[in-house]
Amino acid sequence: MRLALLAVGENFMPMAWWTPVSKEPFRFLLAMDRRNHTLSLLRELGEAALCFLPWEERAWVVRAGYLSGRRAQKAQKLGIPLRPARRLVRTQVPEKALAVYELRVVEWPTDGDHSLFLGDVLHAEGGAEAKRRPILFLGFRDFATLGETWRFRP
Repeated sequence: MRLALLAVGENFMPMAWWTPVSKEPFRFLLAMDRRNHTLSLLRELGEAALCFLPWEERAWVVRAGYLSGRRAQKAQKLGIPLRPARRLVRTQVPEKALAVYELRVVEWPTDGDHSLFLGDVLHAEGGAEAKRRPILFLGFRDFATLGETWRFRP
């Protein structure tokens, strides 16, 4: 699964459970653990940005999933410069993102341990470079890119 970084407000988290579900209108489906702090921000703000970073940024992208936005300002703690999203009102995205999909979100109720959200794409940016060395999530703490693997060790 291709790992993205979901930015909501000034918080962000790695996310592998996402998929495009419609071309017209352009939409993504996101699945997020109900215990996640980002979920409360997503419900409050109703907006998010799905960001794609290069393989070289994998360590901090993955580390962001081990930090709670309840206790720390992740960008400050990880030393990640942010910039305002282009069409979202309150969301900041990492400056190094190679591709960004800005979303207006609505929850799709389910009974599972994850909440599902549909995101209407309001703005998309990025180029071919975003496809060259993606961060791929293989499960547990294992990641890969085209021709290379890596294991995160907390």
